[in-house]
Amino acid sequence: MDQAPTSSRRIGIGLACTLALATASMSHGQITLNASFDHGSLLSSTVTNASTATPTINLVGRDNFYGSGRWRWMYFTADGLANKRPTFRVSDNFAGGGSALNTHPMVYSYDGETWSFFDNGSRASGTFSFSNNTAFTGSLVHVAYAIPYSYGRSVAHAQQVIASPHAAPTLSGNASGVIGLSPGGTDDLGRSIAPRSIYAYRITNTNYDHPKKKFVISTGMHAGETIGTWTYQGLVDWLISNDPRAAVVRAVTDFYCYPTMNPDGRFAGFNRSTVNNPNQDPNGLWNPSLWTNRLDIRRNGEAMIADRLQTADPVEGYIDFHSTIPAFPNEDFGFIEYEQGDNLTPWWVRFKERAGTVVDVDSTGTSWTSANFAEAFLGARVDITFETQFGRRRNINYYTNLGADFGKALFDTFRPTDGDTNFDGVVNFPDLLTLARNYARFDGVGWEQGDFDLDGFVGFSDLLGLARNYQGAQAEFQAASAMLGLPSVPEPATAGVLVVAGAILSTRRRR
Repeated sequence: MDQAPTSSRRIGIGLACTLALATASMSHGQITLNASFDHGSLLSSTVTNASTATPTINLVGRDNFYGSGRWRWMYFTADGLANKRPTFRVSDNFAGGGSALNTHPMVYSYDGETWSFFDNGSRASGTFSFSNNTAFTGSLVHVAYAIPYSYGRSVAHAQQVIASPHAAPTLSGNASGVIGLSPGGTDDLGRSIAPRSIYAYRITNTNYDHPKKKFVISTGMHAGETIGTWTYQGLVDWLISNDPRAAVVRAVTDFYCYPTMNPDGRFAGFNRSTVNNPNQDPNGLWNPSLWTNRLDIRRNGEAMIADRLQTADPVEGYIDFHSTIPAFPNEDFGFIEYEQGDNLTPWWVRFKERAGTVVDVDSTGTSWTSANFAEAFLGARVDITFETQFGRRRNINYYTNLGADFGKALFDTFRPTDGDTNFDGVVNFPDLLTLARNYARFDGVGWEQGDFDLDGFVGFSDLLGLARNYQGAQAEFQAASAMLGLPSVPEPATAGVLVVAGAILSTRRRR
């Protein structure tokens, strides 16, 4: 049983998310199946040989993939499985084609947090079967098409992010980060789905008001595309982390984040569409002329338009995180425009180098996807629909690390010049003074204190880096020399900077 552990940073989801279902739990003697919870999805089931050690559990997936008669997202619990080794069976009339199930591993968990892949999966005579080689050790087992990411988890994560010192609600949201409510509606099972909160937040270091690289990121538009949301979480968690590179990125970038693009669909266990508009792909409605009555899309789109005006900086990039069934080019990939040269954007190229498992695919669509919207209405210089592929037996840490690689690629691309402690684009005397005041420190230092190699210590290598890039005005430099009682230095070259730094350090020690 291959392990697919979730992120080590667990999120407490204390939400009353249990649905008041029109359909009750499905009891089959000793075995009971249930999909009556946030993100759950199953139409019906039958069980044969329930009292034996090897029962067969027959599943029927929900037909909510635009009314196509095919299933994709599936998530339920089965109780009564301790010491049993069941075989699960479902029609291979799968949204995306039955062949997409040929190598697809379903997942299971005993607690809904730590997930494993089923050992076996195969297709025959119109049926997809999956099972394990050994019996379950617990009675209650969660089973899903892929590692879930519920609406409740998105809410808990948004609240956790906003509570950090590095994030805050956007201009369009209230103090809790809520930018509006979804429309709610009646789902394909006849259940009443109440309107739910839609969230947004901003991540940056507001102590610096110099021009920054602005990014807009989003996820969750297609309700069942969960590993895209795990990848999004990996990026966000890295951005608010204590990694010293993240601190630099927060100082030079400005992130506007939208984690709940389709809250009703995610909560109700849909595949791709919204509850309000079940027969249409929401990723084709991203234009004000099309979203009038599609409040989930409209709330997010209008918030993005308003929030981007929080600062005058243009939008450098937009990334919408999705997932997909196995498809060309057989790896995780980004839809990105070749004609405009977006695929050559340095931070995207660097991300692919870091990830090692990502390629790009030319984006030629003009059907008012979120990416088209970002270019037309947000003025995004680069827009990417990022697709992580199901069926790869990759654990959650792979996806969260992949998201973090986006952030690390931004550090590699936009890191300031060594010596620029205040991120103003110039290495001058204030930077030198900052470094000198922190010289030889190793307690809580970062780039802003002069630790340019981010080794946790402000030392000679950092001073040398500053000296090599010093751009201070000659008059400023000579004034500093005179103040310290130093002989005049003709040019603020490396040697001169080191002399001034040495004098500052000497003065500091005498105190």
